Amino acid sequence: MLLLPMLVLLIADRLIAPHYRLAVNESDSLPGTVFLVKTGVLPRCGPVMGEHVQIQMRRDARWYSGMRLLKVAKGCPGDRIRLEGRKVYVNDWFAGEALPMLEDGTPMAMVSAGVIPEGRYYLWASHPSSFDSRYAEFSLIADQQIIGTATRIF
Repeated sequence: MLLLPMLVLLIADRLIAPHYRLAVNESDSLPGTVFLVKTGVLPRCGPVMGEHVQIQMRRDARWYSGMRLLKVAKGCPGDRIRLEGRKVYVNDWFAGEALPMLEDGTPMAMVSAGVIPEGRYYLWASHPSSFDSRYAEFSLIADQQIIGTATRIF
């Protein structure tokens, strides 16, 4: 039964490339399974913040090295990150609480407070224990890592 939908997705992926691509969310970090990614587009800043984006993790990243991930852009260059204990705020919007450590006891350093620099974005996911910009290891994502904006299909 899954063969036909997968075949349709594969054909659609080939027809709309190179400006669009399909992305599959395989985690619980965000609602939605399939997204249409418009490549080469950065998220809009300002009051419309909240676009989904697909990113390419750095090859030297400790976790998810070189993988493509889906997140939500919640902070742009010039926005302010504020910390209250392990709670993270972006322009007074509560972005979540950073876990002190992983289940295996690995400590998790937090993002630094301050102004988001030019060419960087704060990315977020709705799951409370998602790996996102709350953590120094994920960091503020460089615009070169952003593949494009993403729209949820289902």
